Amino acid sequence: MTKTLFSCSLLFAAGAVLADPQASKPWPASPITDHFAIRGGWMQGSVDTVGRVDDPATDVAGTEFSAEKDFNQSDGAHQLRVEMMFRLRDRGRVRVDMWDLSRRGTASPTTPITYGANTFLAPDAVDSQTDWRQIDVTWTYSFLRASRYELGAGIGVHLVQAEAQARVANRPTPIREEFSGAGPFATVALDGTWRFARRWSLSARAQYFNLTVGSVSGMLGDYHGDIQYRWRRNVAFGVGYQSTQVQIEVSDSNPNGRMRMSIAGPEAFVRASF
Repeated sequence: MTKTLFSCSLLFAAGAVLADPQASKPWPASPITDHFAIRGGWMQGSVDTVGRVDDPATDVAGTEFSAEKDFNQSDGAHQLRVEMMFRLRDRGRVRVDMWDLSRRGTASPTTPITYGANTFLAPDAVDSQTDWRQIDVTWTYSFLRASRYELGAGIGVHLVQAEAQARVANRPTPIREEFSGAGPFATVALDGTWRFARRWSLSARAQYFNLTVGSVSGMLGDYHGDIQYRWRRNVAFGVGYQSTQVQIEVSDSNPNGRMRMSIAGPEAFVRASF
């Protein structure tokens, strides 16, 4: 449903105006005219993390676990996000955004969980931590552009790093297991804007990839839509919805493993542009 909504928004932005009646007039300030913009927003989202840590020394597959349900990590993704946009001449755009989500929890598993070379049991007090860091750089070229609408396509480069740790200190011999994976990946991107009134605009974008680089495989799906009000020429306020699903799997490390994270929720933001 989320993918369908954003895809329809992009198509609607392209076909909303077949003939631009304001082509001969100065274009009003909007995301279509901005040459540089920085956006700061607060996301009130939820997160779902599923992982598995294998022991390559014994070829024993780890138990798939939920960081939120099994290890009592927070299921909230309440965070500040910053995004920058640079326009290259009239039709090229580069968007840069970064985010970091770190969570900790302590819990006793209700069923045995094989995690790397160890198995966590019900009497264990498991201290766990997951860290996810991501930097996204996306370039698009607007093959459709007028005063009221813009639609572009391009590619994105994503640097993803995932880490998971689990420790049991209440055993006679404390145990600790770690998993980490990192890699660069590329996506196909679509990005569209429709200015449906002088001060109001609708923006939507979608990116996706699923590929393997060496011993690291990854999947990323990123979908975003928002509505903005241009309060002043260089300042806009808006609300939107963000949905991101990311997975990274490592098959040649010690230990092997997989982490999959899904983050989705509404956001409010302020955008400064020039």
